[in-house]
Amino acid sequence: MIEASAPGKLYLAGEYAVVEAGYPAVIIAVNQYLFVQLEQAEAGSVYSTQQPELEVLWSRLGNQICAESSNPYRLIISSMQVVEDYVRAVGVAADGLYRLEIRSDLDDEQSGIKYGLGSSGAVTVAVVKVLLAYYRQEVTPMLVYKLAVLAQLKIGMVGSFGDLAASSFGGMVAYYSVDRHWLKTEMASLSILELTVQDWKDLAIQELELPAGLDVLVGWTGTAASTDQLVTSIQAQLNQEEKDAVHRRFLQENRICLEQLIHACQEDDGRRVREAIALNRQQLQDLSVGMGMVIETPSLLRLSQLAVKEGAVAKSSGAGGGDCGICIVDSPAQKERIARAWEGAGIVPLPLAIAYRE
Repeated sequence: MIEASAPGKLYLAGEYAVVEAGYPAVIIAVNQYLFVQLEQAEAGSVYSTQQPELEVLWSRLGNQICAESSNPYRLIISSMQVVEDYVRAVGVAADGLYRLEIRSDLDDEQSGIKYGLGSSGAVTVAVVKVLLAYYRQEVTPMLVYKLAVLAQLKIGMVGSFGDLAASSFGGMVAYYSVDRHWLKTEMASLSILELTVQDWKDLAIQELELPAGLDVLVGWTGTAASTDQLVTSIQAQLNQEEKDAVHRRFLQENRICLEQLIHACQEDDGRRVREAIALNRQQLQDLSVGMGMVIETPSLLRLSQLAVKEGAVAKSSGAGGGDCGICIVDSPAQKERIARAWEGAGIVPLPLAIAYRE
């Protein structure tokens, strides 16, 4: 039996720019995990404790993994296939059968409520890691990241893949996303081995740490706002040309802000980190108005206001519209005061910390 795990993630900054190739974000891995357990078996299957009534059988047709029924595990099957394609390319036979069992701590255990910690990214990474270990391959963060990206692209998933970088590398990373158009073109002409060994256009992943004395505090505001609530009356007043101009200006300003944040972390400058987080929040507010959408809901606004009142900085994390906000604190006492204030406002402080790779 082999087990692998992958941490969840939260965006500290840069979430609305990183989908563009070459634009940076800073992302943290958090100490809530998704676990995958592999056991050799007479029949291949995939089982998740979150859906205890369902166990999906799989078999092989040649070198292709085929699930035996319509099922919700398309991403897991794709991850299995990509790793098996890779190990065959390095000359290892991939023909045994095994059972995968998935268990997640990323969501609320009792209610099943999702906190927005990146479960699809974590399950992709954990499946890749457990299968690389099973086939006795070296499990390096960059290889795991690249195979995880290929697994998601093969089933048409979109995004920056920043969650995969955080879950693969752990800790805190500065992430510049790969050029997805370039990568799709390369996938059509190169072998999986060639894809994994070459540098990817625009991709960069740099490991960071928060400056000494700083810590994160994460608050969950409740269920995400509905799509209707994410569209404001401003939307109708904007034409596409105006939106394009707003977006271009945001990308330019956001890049400068994120590079300041990354340099501040590298130089152990806590003051500049706080300034960059506050500036990034303002940039998101400006983008929200300019694009006619809601990023900072009333609950996320309250979360940030309560943190600022205690001398900290905070902002929405991820797509906004609900889910989590993240705060940078400079002392345990400040962290405790903000957590109490959040609780009084109906915001749930989550027991999360940065999960550095061992």
